[in-house]
Order: sequence, then C-alpha cells, then structure tokens
Amino acid sequence: MSVVPYSYWVDYVEGLWRRFELRPRRVLDLACGTGNVLLELLRRGYDVEGADYSAEMLRVARSKTPGSVRFWHQDARSLDIPGEPFDACVCLFDSLNYLLTPEELCSAFRGVRRHLRPGGSLVFDMNAIRALETGMFDQRGTGRDASLQFEWHSAWEPRTRLCTIRMEFISHEIGGTRILHETHVQRGYTIEEIKTALADADLELLGFYDAFTTRPPNFRSDRYHVIARRHPDT
Repeated sequence: MSVVPYSYWVDYVEGLWRRFELRPRRVLDLACGTGNVLLELLRRGYDVEGADYSAEMLRVARSKTPGSVRFWHQDARSLDIPGEPFDACVCLFDSLNYLLTPEELCSAFRGVRRHLRPGGSLVFDMNAIRALETGMFDQRGTGRDASLQFEWHSAWEPRTRLCTIRMEFISHEIGGTRILHETHVQRGYTIEEIKTALADADLELLGFYDAFTTRPPNFRSDRYHVIARRHPDT
C-alpha cells in the first residue's frame, strides 16, 4: 500500500461532494485501516473519526495521528458509535467487498445511515465482479524496495461469487527473514445488488460510477465508486 496515491483518492471524494453541493465538516472513515486516508482528510481541515474491525490496524493509526482523534474498534455490520451524527462517511479500498452476503452489506449501510445526520452522505468503492473473476489479485512484486517481496494468488468461485486470495510476504530484516501469510476473501456484487442494499437501508443513491470518473460503469469496469445519502427529510 506504500505506492497508493491517497491524496488522489481524497481529491476524487471531494470532487463527488462538490458535484452534489455537499460541504461536510464531520467525517467518519469507516474501515480506516492504518489511517492514511484519515490523515489526508485531517490535513484538509475535516473533523475526522476512524472505525475499523482490526485492533492492530487501529494501533498503527493512533500512532500516526494527533491524540485528539477518536478511533473506534467496531464491526461495520453493527456500528454503534456514540456522539453526534456525521456529515459524511467514507469507506474506501474495497472494504465492503469483505462483507460476504447481501444481508451483511445491507446491515453496514443501515449502520452508516444511523450515524449520518439528515442529508449526510456516504462515499464508497467496491471491486466489480470482473476484477475478481479475472485475477486482479494475482500479483507479485516488492514494496518500496526489495526488502519486502510479495506474491498473491486468487481463486474465484462463480457459484458463490467469492474470491479467496492467499498472500505471502517475505520481509528481509536486520535480524533475519520473516515469511508471513494472509488469506483474504471478498465477494463480488452485481450493480443491482448494491443498489438494492442501499435502498433497503433507506439510503438515496446519488451517483454510481466507473471508478474515478463520473461516467456510468460498463462491462470493462474493475471498480465502482458510489455516493449516496440519508434523505434530508428523514
């Protein structure tokens, strides 16, 4: 993730806010991970809080941010964050693909809606089925330098639309070499399934785009970006 252009991602999110004349101040970064997007939002003057299911990622995020920033160890499927509602929520880097049933996805959307003020917005992205079934995660390479090498292999199951990614990381350190393994599972959702989950959660769809554009998705789309909101009158 060291090569990810976080500022570019936040530029795009801000562009979507401007497109729909939204001016959020208080923002929730859902599935914030180690806090890189949250830091970028902070630099731009937003009042941001982070939530993630991984306690270890939250520990790293806290180490990089001012002590006044609040983080919440929470499951996206059962959000319960105390305090004032948020003007906006962002959930980036295909985090919602890790929710493996439509019911779980809808539960996450309902939780976001509960934590938004009326008129508050949600911006998220998801990997398209095309990306998962054509081996987007089959990768090998290095980090910033050859001290970290990685190799990933994915397996797509058409019936369940689950993609299992087995990752190996080889880290060459002063004390020796470490080999780490992770297994990730993501689900591919159709556009209609995503729209239905938003509607069932009573979130109003504002835009559904081919990633990083304002064009509709097409059969070549690898990733979607979506903006929705809690209706101003509810």
